[in-house]
Amino acid sequence: MGDHKVEICNDWNGNKGDKVTFENITTSNCTITQAGKFWPFKEGPPIPTDGKSIPPGGTADAHLKNNLADGKYPYNVDCCTDKTPKNVTVP
Repeated sequence: MGDHKVEICNDWNGNKGDKVTFENITTSNCTITQAGKFWPFKEGPPIPTDGKSIPPGGTADAHLKNNLADGKYPYNVDCCTDKTPKNVTVP
């Protein structure tokens, strides 16, 4: 299993069970929500799961589910100025 640090507005690649730390590099509060039929993370939706948002400069941790098939999984990030959904591609 790997650990990933991902700027919250970027697409990224991961493997089943990997930990990801989303880094909010924007100037807005961010929340990650479901964008398709399938939610690829063990936590949430949403992330963060406490109903708050990720503040500018803050982070939130999540883990990819262990049973993911190979493919691209979309999710929404409400603070990104460029296109959303964002995608994690497995593997």
